[in-house]
Amino acid sequence: MPRFAEFDASSLRRTSSVEGGFPWRGQTVTLIWIDAKGTVTQATRITEKRAVLAQAGPKDLVLAAWPGQWSQDVFVVDDLKAAREQCG
Repeated sequence: MPRFAEFDASSLRRTSSVEGGFPWRGQTVTLIWIDAKGTVTQATRITEKRAVLAQAGPKDLVLAAWPGQWSQDVFVVDDLKAAREQCG
C-alpha cells in the first residue's frame, strides 16, 4: 500500500463552500474515505456515512461525490466536525 505524507486536494471544491449547505444525507451523495495507510472505503447509506465520518482523522482524506447537472462533482470534506453534526 502507498504511504502518503499529506494529501493535496486544493484543486477540489470544499464541502463547506456549498451555498445552502452540503446534502450529507442525500441518497445520491457518496463518501470516499482514504485513510493515512491508503485503505479506501466507500459510504453510500447514511449509517455508512456516519461511520466513515466518525472514524476519519486529520491525516485522512474524505471526498464527497455529488451529481451535478452535467457531471459528477467531487468535493473535499474540509470540516469533519460540521459533517458529523449534519449527518446526525
